[in-house]
Amino acid sequence: MVLMLVLTMALTSGVAFTELDNDYENWYPHKSTAWGHYTFQKQAFGKYNRTELYLVEDTVSVNGVLTKSVLEGALALHNEIAEQDSYSDLCVKYVVDGPCVDSVSILALWNYDASVLSAQTQAQILQTVNDAANANLIILDAVLGGLERDSNNDIVSAIALQVIMSLHVMDGKDDELMAFEKDVFMAKCNEAVAQHSSSYNMYCNSFRSYSDESDRAIEADQSLMMFAMLIMIAYVAFVLKRKDMVESKMLLGLLIVVNVGLSLGVAFGICGFLGLPFTQMSMMCIFIIMGVGIDDMFILTDAFDREPPSLPSSERVANALAEVGGSITLTSVTDFLAFSIGSTIDLPAVSYFCVTAALAVMSVFLIQITFFAACLAIDARRILNNRYDLLPCFVRKQMEDWGQRENAEHNSSNSKPLPMASSVVDKTPLSPINVFADFIVRPVVSKVAIFLFLVLGAGMSYQGFSSIEKGIKITDFLPAGSYVGIFYEKRDLYFGEIDTMEFITTATIDPSSADDRAKLSTTFTNVENLSFTVGTPNCWFNAWQAFDTSLSASTSESDAQASFDNFMATDEAKTKYANNMVFNDDGKIVTSKCNSLFLFATMDVEKAVDEMYQAREATISGGGEDFAFAFNQNWLWMERYITIDTLTVNTLMGALVGVFVVCVLFLDVTSALLVCVCVVLINVNIIGLMSLWDVRLNVASLVILILSVGFSVDYSAHVAEGYLSARTKGLKAKEAVQVSVREMGVSVLNGGISTLLAVVILSASKSEGFVVLFKMFLGMVTFGLLHGIVLLPAMLLVSGQASEACGTGGAVVKAED
Repeated sequence: MVLMLVLTMALTSGVAFTELDNDYENWYPHKSTAWGHYTFQKQAFGKYNRTELYLVEDTVSVNGVLTKSVLEGALALHNEIAEQDSYSDLCVKYVVDGPCVDSVSILALWNYDASVLSAQTQAQILQTVNDAANANLIILDAVLGGLERDSNNDIVSAIALQVIMSLHVMDGKDDELMAFEKDVFMAKCNEAVAQHSSSYNMYCNSFRSYSDESDRAIEADQSLMMFAMLIMIAYVAFVLKRKDMVESKMLLGLLIVVNVGLSLGVAFGICGFLGLPFTQMSMMCIFIIMGVGIDDMFILTDAFDREPPSLPSSERVANALAEVGGSITLTSVTDFLAFSIGSTIDLPAVSYFCVTAALAVMSVFLIQITFFAACLAIDARRILNNRYDLLPCFVRKQMEDWGQRENAEHNSSNSKPLPMASSVVDKTPLSPINVFADFIVRPVVSKVAIFLFLVLGAGMSYQGFSSIEKGIKITDFLPAGSYVGIFYEKRDLYFGEIDTMEFITTATIDPSSADDRAKLSTTFTNVENLSFTVGTPNCWFNAWQAFDTSLSASTSESDAQASFDNFMATDEAKTKYANNMVFNDDGKIVTSKCNSLFLFATMDVEKAVDEMYQAREATISGGGEDFAFAFNQNWLWMERYITIDTLTVNTLMGALVGVFVVCVLFLDVTSALLVCVCVVLINVNIIGLMSLWDVRLNVASLVILILSVGFSVDYSAHVAEGYLSARTKGLKAKEAVQVSVREMGVSVLNGGISTLLAVVILSASKSEGFVVLFKMFLGMVTFGLLHGIVLLPAMLLVSGQASEACGTGGAVVKAED
């Protein structure tokens, strides 16, 4: 115990080198096309800007948000924010020390000047909006929602308007940006919301709002998860409690907290030494390792209790490890393998989690068979020395008569050698698990059970693979009723997602070359002709063409170069486009960035994916694959969406193959195959349940499916190992199944129930992410127990009896041997 504690403390010291990393970039596939484009853009032009938005809604006024008082209220909020000194320091500027770039808003029509707006009548306000719309001076889809026109096609009303303000992300300014968003933008916006609530609605959303609200959900759920784990610990203590407080083993059960703490310390410490970061997802390891640790603890403790108390405690521990050590090792290795395969997934957040979980699984296994096994021996000596459970410093001086008789009978019965063959079945005391063991070995019952489980598996497989939905809702990780969720709902209702698509040239461009100019012209014509782009691309090339309308394919190289130089000398080029162009020493453009507004299909992911491919094809057809590429930040998670089904199948198949190989090393081929059949059926049932219970296939559910592979083996392998152990003692298939169900079934059931109780607590979460965790864990535990305790024994019985009938099975070793 001392050596194990010293070793775990040494490994845990690596936590000092661990860094917290909750960067959203960890959730994107780093081998995808979009990630390559993202990193190229960031290296060439720096980080993306942060956007601050507020939305105004008026469903009552005749003119909606185009009512003068509503516009004045929206403008007052904008100016109150923009007049802050901190905004001037952080806003997006074309040139250093220049003015802030105008916000995207209908308010720009009055130059954000309250006096100009105040001087207009209601009719003049509508005229200003219509004149700007007719002259294409504003992009209506980006600034107004719920438009209503009269018979002359003039705008007379709009239900909503939105204001988009941009902040520049600069190195060393992160704290200032976060403080501005909280203390200025959100504070001022919330004041305006309260002030105008009786007249119209306002909704606010800063760049940090989503992470703030998701963190709030996580904090609330962390306390819920801690309560769930306390429920697991309480259940363990309840199961190990006895009326006789000397015979009781609650203190031993509470050691699971120590085991889990030590194993997590080792896992996090090793990750620290390896340089792997700690993420919020890593906290999920606590819940997982608690379940694994409790399951192994029940298996080991029950095996220890089956040993005669008259034996020395060290020998009882040795015999218990000999009996169940193989199954504990098998389940630990398969869990480790499943997580190891999961660590190869091209999503750093998932990979980090799987590595941590794999290390934690092996750590808790090693601690169980060393530290906890030693505690078993010490606890046995405590009972022998007549010391109280929970208060081992106190000794009971004189035992009650009933206690002496009970212990004497217990010691006498357990000191006898194990009965042979069928006597193991016949003389076992009656209990619910024994009744079930007798019931499941009935020929008709076992065959009907196999048939029903296979039909259920086929049905759930068809349901899952034919109708399960992919992707994730942006509100899944927000607390219920969050203002961010309400904002997204309103924005989707009135505006959809107006976003910016970037077009970045990667080939060296010579402005004097007619071929290069032709490629640029074709590319941006293709982009403008896309059905989902809005307006003309904002690009230095288009501005250059507008500056010099005489440019053509026949323009000489010298004239073209002179024209370009003249354009770049203009104030417009210096302020708007110079920062989006990178030149080499020869004056050629190494890379440049242009952009176009487009309507992003937030509510139809399949359509959004198709539009991503169209945009990429438009740029490729203009100048070739090495000339330019189209990019939008949303495409990072869309790439994940595209590959999630293939990723799921490949990961699960790899894990299943690995599980089978490991099972063959510990079991015979037939039992290994049957265990793998159970694992497959459990997982297809979970996928079917996901489809029926509105759980989408995404990164979060994929992680739980990886968990289910390992957990499924836990529920089945112990029963298979118990069956084979009974067979080696000379028992027939029927009796071996009964013994296995009786001895291992209760331990597996207790482990499953402890997890099930904790999972039910998670159903109270107000975060969709934890509700999904509840649904999938509920399915995993329920299907795992049913397949491990019902289907597997039935298949082992039928398989064993078939082997006996063919003369290839039967007792492997005579009981008397």
